Amino acid sequence: MHELRHTDYERVRPLFRKLDIHLPLQAILAGNVDAPIYVDNPLHPQTALTWTGHRFYLAGAPGNIDLIAEARKVFLENFTMQAWKTGLDSYIVSYPSDKWETFITGMLDQKYPIKAQRSYFSYLSNKINWKSLLPEGFSVRAVDAKLLSEKWQNPEFLTEEMCSERESVEDFLAKSFGLCLVKADEIVGWCLSEYNTGHRCEVGIATHEDYQRQGLATLLASAFIEQARSKDVARIGWHCNASNAGSAATALKAGFEKVSDYPIFFGWFDDAKNVAGNGYFAHGRGEYAEALAFYEKAFTLGEVPDSAYWGAACDAALIGETEKALKYLSEAIELGYDDLDNIVNSKYLVNLHDTEGWKKILQRLEQEQA
Repeated sequence: MHELRHTDYERVRPLFRKLDIHLPLQAILAGNVDAPIYVDNPLHPQTALTWTGHRFYLAGAPGNIDLIAEARKVFLENFTMQAWKTGLDSYIVSYPSDKWETFITGMLDQKYPIKAQRSYFSYLSNKINWKSLLPEGFSVRAVDAKLLSEKWQNPEFLTEEMCSERESVEDFLAKSFGLCLVKADEIVGWCLSEYNTGHRCEVGIATHEDYQRQGLATLLASAFIEQARSKDVARIGWHCNASNAGSAATALKAGFEKVSDYPIFFGWFDDAKNVAGNGYFAHGRGEYAEALAFYEKAFTLGEVPDSAYWGAACDAALIGETEKALKYLSEAIELGYDDLDNIVNSKYLVNLHDTEGWKKILQRLEQEQA
């Protein structure tokens, strides 16, 4: 594949037409985001790929075996290395149709990507008077230099997100906009514009974990819509995992409508963490033997969190591998997994309850927590 000159980016615009819901692509083509585009033929491109941050895009028509190998090289040597250097640990691959899936499977051979669905929502009409929802003691503030000059308990909660797309806080203030919800000297939540291009932007939103499930995200999103419309933004996009019912509900309450679901592949750059992630999702599908195999493979590849050993213990118990289950449960505890209530009441470990090993593990935990 060949890296396209920036002056030739217009040549690939038709290839990205089917990915119009992904505003980062429009930002790249407009020159608002500095990103490389690789193509099969610089003069008459039929296949293209590009990326920004952790988002990797494929467009046009899938190529042949040789092109798969070329795309794999770009993914591993360019995209992955750049993402690692900027501190990213995971990726999402988006593509225009299921015709690409064989190509992606080859491109990510032995990387064990996970297929999933995401949802796209577009702003339709504001349904909520957000000011009437504002709890006593809370206020909505514009994200600007004045806000950032004040002292906050947790400024990084906001500034880290401001720099997730933009090069710096200053770059964000110059090119983007947003709001945050504050209480006293604490930043409770934020809603920020992303990939501002033309009369479009996308939404990034989060509420601090201590304040979730109180309707504050809906309030913030509604206030953000008001701000965006005042800045002549006509089209506001919202992406979330299709399984994220909370995010989808917030979007609908705030006046967005669901436009489409679309497939992605995702994974983690670290092989051990990625294979362990496959174990987690296999467990969710009820494929317990497969999940255990993934966890055990992950253990041979590098360090994984205690939750991976906990998952292996659960899956081993479910398929009758009692000794393995006790072994992995002990290793999870040694690594710091000490939620006694969850261990005792887990439906996945019921098969261990009559074993001597189980009794010893419980005695040990009880003594440590006494």
